[in-house]
Amino acid sequence: MIPELMGGRKLSHSLDFDSTSAASALLRLGVQVIDMANAQVALVTKQTSTSGELQLNGQILVLDAGGGAQELLLPPESDSKGLFLIVTNNGDESIAIKEDGDSIPISTIVTGEHALLWCDGSATNTFGGAAAHVGWAGVVLKHLIT
Repeated sequence: MIPELMGGRKLSHSLDFDSTSAASALLRLGVQVIDMANAQVALVTKQTSTSGELQLNGQILVLDAGGGAQELLLPPESDSKGLFLIVTNNGDESIAIKEDGDSIPISTIVTGEHALLWCDGSATNTFGGAAAHVGWAGVVLKHLIT
């Protein structure tokens, strides 16, 4: 028996995240391969999805646009506080990464590039002095290994 549970005591942890956020369920680094099938894809953290939406089930995303440059829409900020994503473009086309409203670009990655994305959960963010950005921010990492 685990000593911490003897006598009815509870285990505690020091993980600092908002457990009311849907993103809190994504604590493991699962890999999700996404064939965008030459269409815009909207990521969601909710349990159901509609046409054009894809349920996010990992934090490492391997993307293939499937012909022609495409757009990946990130989950709503209100559902993504504390979430970070590692996105890789494994296809031959560029992929524009935008916030869920499809108006503000966060990053664009071309073949072989990666993006590290994170969200502070706010609707607006002045990260890096860019007042127009939403709670999502990111950095593009070039593929340097040959």
